[in-house]
Amino acid sequence: MLLPVVAREFFSRDTGSEYGVGLLWKLRFLYVVIRNNIRVESASNFLYHLIMAGKILRIPKDLPGNFIECGSYKGGSAVNLSRLAKKTGRRLHLFDSFEGLPEPTAEDKEHLVLSELQFHTYEGGAYAGSLPEVRENIRKYGALDVCEFHKGFFNDTLPGFSEQLVFAYIDADLTSSVRDALKYVWPLLQDGCYLFTDEAHHTEIAGLFYDPAWWADELHSTPPGLVGGGNGLGLLLHPGGFRSSLGFTAKLKTQELPRRVG
Repeated sequence: MLLPVVAREFFSRDTGSEYGVGLLWKLRFLYVVIRNNIRVESASNFLYHLIMAGKILRIPKDLPGNFIECGSYKGGSAVNLSRLAKKTGRRLHLFDSFEGLPEPTAEDKEHLVLSELQFHTYEGGAYAGSLPEVRENIRKYGALDVCEFHKGFFNDTLPGFSEQLVFAYIDADLTSSVRDALKYVWPLLQDGCYLFTDEAHHTEIAGLFYDPAWWADELHSTPPGLVGGGNGLGLLLHPGGFRSSLGFTAKLKTQELPRRVG
């Protein structure tokens, strides 16, 4: 019943008009997203994919750039993002070890999720989906022909990546991995474009988007903040109210700090 409200941007008449997307296509995509969320094991909800689709379909058609996903698990979000990439004439770059999480540092062994009044714990090798498994899921349920796969940990694979981006999705679980992804993805993201994370409800990761020292040192920028930081966007009903794990931020020119001379 709440779908037209939480996914209002996706269903807006203006959304997707540059790409020839109308209501019938959106209803078909809704069906496909729900179906894919059932058929492909995923750590995210189909509503998350509709929220992201609402932003993607409003990217100006003549703005150059592709999509990136950092952390693919079994390909549950990639099957739908690949369909959006194909519809908008772009490519989807998937970065993952395809062997699970790296061994967490001491700071990443557990994260505070205040909205759930609990700690989430992590271990190396968790959330593993092999490259053949992810490729096959995208072949069956998405658009494999627009996908490019980059196997390895982010700090090994992302430094050599230099393509312009118009959309980014980071689902990396560990604070250290999110830092690595942001460090290399943020400079490639076009102004006015969005970066989503699936860890918005993690106190440690949400705080990263508000850390002025880290953003100044690593990206020569002010921190962008995070919509949904600490509680996630209010998409799913839980005891005590609406929340989720999804959040997003946008890259704005005014965030760049003036560079020192001399």
